[in-house]
Amino acid sequence: MARADLPAYRPFMKIDQEDHGRKFGGIALMDVAIPERSEREDKELDAKAEAKRPGPVVGTRESEIRYRRLFEAARDGILILDPATRKITDANPFMSELLGYPHEELLGKELWEIGLLKDEEASRAAFRELQEKHFIRYEDLPLQTKAGQRRDVEFVSNIYKEDKRNVIQCNVRDITERKRVASALRQAKDQLADQAANLEVLVVERTAKLQETVAELQAFSYSVSHDLRAPLRSMQGFAQILVDDYSSKLDERGVSHLQRIVRSSSRLDRLIQDVLSYSGVLHAKGLVQPVELDGLMRDLIATYPNGQKAEFHIQGKLPTVLGNEAFLTQCFSNLLANASKFVAAGTIPRIEIEAENREPAMVRVWIKDNGIGIAPENHKRIFRMFERINLAKEYDGTGIGLTIVRKAAERMGAQVGFESELGKGSRFWIQLKKG
Repeated sequence: MARADLPAYRPFMKIDQEDHGRKFGGIALMDVAIPERSEREDKELDAKAEAKRPGPVVGTRESEIRYRRLFEAARDGILILDPATRKITDANPFMSELLGYPHEELLGKELWEIGLLKDEEASRAAFRELQEKHFIRYEDLPLQTKAGQRRDVEFVSNIYKEDKRNVIQCNVRDITERKRVASALRQAKDQLADQAANLEVLVVERTAKLQETVAELQAFSYSVSHDLRAPLRSMQGFAQILVDDYSSKLDERGVSHLQRIVRSSSRLDRLIQDVLSYSGVLHAKGLVQPVELDGLMRDLIATYPNGQKAEFHIQGKLPTVLGNEAFLTQCFSNLLANASKFVAAGTIPRIEIEAENREPAMVRVWIKDNGIGIAPENHKRIFRMFERINLAKEYDGTGIGLTIVRKAAERMGAQVGFESELGKGSRFWIQLKKG
């Protein structure tokens, strides 16, 4: 309580002029003597006085309170400086948290003393620039905390008027983490660029080696085609002459040996031919164009070996498709050969060929047979190179025919598949685009 013989003073909020929404209230003393009252009476009088205060004054005070709350809660550092002395007059809590200084230690210090600028001379230069431009900004300013830890900050400072006097406000944003992420991204980008360059070099090197390998394979194919098949056929021919002309002079065992030579040489010749066919499918130019499938299929059937009795039925007229004529010939020739070969003993092969429209622009060509079928456990094997699922003594073959079909279909952008049950025949199909 104030003494009764002395005038009492009540503090009140001094209202400052607005400047871009920044306001700070100062405290003044009015020379107003008031009698002693109870605390309850004081509060009632305050409430009445507040209610009678003019509207704009109340609004200004509320604005000041809101600004102060933002100042206290901001997650950027904020410093208020005196332009005359360059010393800090106020700092928000985040600034203390960032620098490691208690609020009281920040007050009265210059920026260079809290690690924001290099030294006093740098501080003077920054303030001269601020006085001239009324605004300065440093995108990447090093800062050292009280504990000696280095941080990177974004620094913005400007001058504004408050109650007809200049005030400096500094906003400090910690960008250490942002810089770390940016640096990590740059390093990752550089690493990716280096890896891409190394990969490009590696691709060039491996492409060159692959081209060299392909050239060697082509040379090998030529050698196989001419140098190996010629003596093989000669051996096969002479063995057959011995069987035909001299079998009467040989005993049964000698004739059996000659027949085995003929069969083995014939099988080897077919194997070489199939390998050459597969190589041709791999390296030939697979030009895709409209092909009249009906004419191609009927020509294949017409030239089918007469010694192999088989019944062929084409359902309707086969459509024109987009494909490569040589590849299609190879595919259907192999499928028809398999359909007529893999049948039970004493069974006449019956093969049906038909086309089925699939989707708006696709057609699926089916080759159906009455053969021995394929067991479920062998379904995944039949398109592999040299895979044979039947005994050689029962069904002759090289194990490459369906591999050629698969690869030729791939080269044309077509699909190949089948449906089959053991003892119930098979239904192979090739799906192509309509021509």
